[in-house]
Amino acid sequence: MHLMLNKTLPLCFLFIGTSITLSASSWLMAWAGLEVNMMAFIPMILINNKLSNESALKYFFIQVSGSIIIFLSTIIMMKNNNMNSMDISNLIMKSLIPLALLLKLGAAPMHFWFPQVMEGLNWMSTMLLLTWQKIAPLFLLTTYNMPKILIYTTVFLSAITGAMGGLNQLLLRKILAYSSINHLAWMAISSLISLSLLTTYFIIYSLITITIILLLKSNNFIHLTQLMNNHYSMSIMSTSLFLNLLSLGGMPPFLGFFPKWIILNSISYNMMLISAILVMCSVLTLYFYMRISFNLLMMTPKLMWFNKKLVKFSPTMKMMSMLPITTLPLMMLT
Repeated sequence: MHLMLNKTLPLCFLFIGTSITLSASSWLMAWAGLEVNMMAFIPMILINNKLSNESALKYFFIQVSGSIIIFLSTIIMMKNNNMNSMDISNLIMKSLIPLALLLKLGAAPMHFWFPQVMEGLNWMSTMLLLTWQKIAPLFLLTTYNMPKILIYTTVFLSAITGAMGGLNQLLLRKILAYSSINHLAWMAISSLISLSLLTTYFIIYSLITITIILLLKSNNFIHLTQLMNNHYSMSIMSTSLFLNLLSLGGMPPFLGFFPKWIILNSISYNMMLISAILVMCSVLTLYFYMRISFNLLMMTPKLMWFNKKLVKFSPTMKMMSMLPITTLPLMMLT
């Protein structure tokens, strides 16, 4: 009971901190919400081992650094009335807050901490870091008049870093970390189009990511070789994970392709180079998703489609695992 209360209280403050940021009317209130959110998430990282302690310390230092930049930049901007001028010092000041938010998100070029922190987390903390912890910084990025050159640089670097960084990874959490960096490129470009498109993309990404993490958590998979050396029949889990990984990579006609398709249709002609880079990097991410799927379906010993030792899923889990094929009727109609 004591341990449950210790985890429940930070979770409540996690939601409260995000709510404060989303409903804030000033940057100082938004900063306060980010601080509450950060301090609530750190106890959830700690699971009494060295890796989790190291991850909590790294996460704390990175988030504090971003918060200090936001706080000081907000005070300076409140004192200066000429922040709209084209003076180089003003342009640098206007870029500090979005850079701090990108640091909190783990987007390139401020991504250096993200895979290292993910390595020491448990699956539930990983799920929160990949989904809920992105809501407040993403919302603040959409409300800030971010310089276009910074957006394009973030999209370009995040797409390439997420695609190239995941190619040589064997830890499943690091693969999901680099996948998240790649998806942040799509979220950044969708923020230029409309807030509703960004919200749609984030919701679909979160649903697919949560489903994958719950599937991996059910068998406590951490390393890619565990998928190859497993001696239990997991046909339901294998098929569900296979469909969700392809959906996360954006392969048509699965659910993950739907928001990418809308973004590509909405991008103007002067951004065709960015579109080509995003598509090519998505193909690279599909490669390491396919590598996981190949290990599951082709190299797992004693794989049987009918076996009494199948992993039992709840009805909710079965419905979530079938999310990728919900867009099949839509694709047939179009």
